[in-house]
Amino acid sequence: MIGEIEKQLKMDDYDLEAVFTPAVVNILILDFVFACALLPITENTEWWRTAIAIVAPLAASVVLFRFAMHLFREAARTTIESILYGKDRLRFPTTSMLLYNDRSISKVMKKRIREDLMAQYKITLCTKAQEDADEMEARRTAKDAVALIRKTVANKKDAMTYRKLIRYGMFRNFLGGALFCFPISVICWAIAPQLTKDSNTVIITALMIYFILITVDYFLTRSAAVDYAETLITTFDKIRHNETYD
Repeated sequence: MIGEIEKQLKMDDYDLEAVFTPAVVNILILDFVFACALLPITENTEWWRTAIAIVAPLAASVVLFRFAMHLFREAARTTIESILYGKDRLRFPTTSMLLYNDRSISKVMKKRIREDLMAQYKITLCTKAQEDADEMEARRTAKDAVALIRKTVANKKDAMTYRKLIRYGMFRNFLGGALFCFPISVICWAIAPQLTKDSNTVIITALMIYFILITVDYFLTRSAAVDYAETLITTFDKIRHNETYD
């Protein structure tokens, strides 16, 4: 069924790996908890078979799956990235690496990137003194520069940078889906009356595993963002200097 949905959605590599895959994982865990917690309630009622027959196809429909994908991605972009990188994502690694106060890349590389930006786009980043006087303005300027760097790298269709972007997107979008699916899963378990000991154990175990996945994914998201940022900036520099790269 998932394979059929994948075909009908007609996704590119980014949507398939960075949006569709994390959405599937979140929804499958939610479905599992829902089935264990709430479906047994309806077993002895007359209407449950009809209701399930109606709801199940809708839950697997292409339209609703596409909606979930976009919902999770936007939640990740607006909420998760705001939590991780502040308002307007001004502390995203790509922005921070262009500032003198950041030590993620060398001063030599910072100088080269600044010269490249000036030569290609006539944009001047803030000096060290300007950064110290108004860090947020320096970050806003750097963020504008990063958009131009992304444009240059995207035009070259660099495969490595694209792979790193997909990797970051996958981890980030999983957190976006978890914002919805984990609380709903907990609610399903909490409102389920008279669960058997075995069912309760299974659901609690599933929720614990889910929570561990979310926690691990949080750190993987931060790591993947740094990895993507480093690759983006170094690739831009190599493109500007006509250097070969893997």
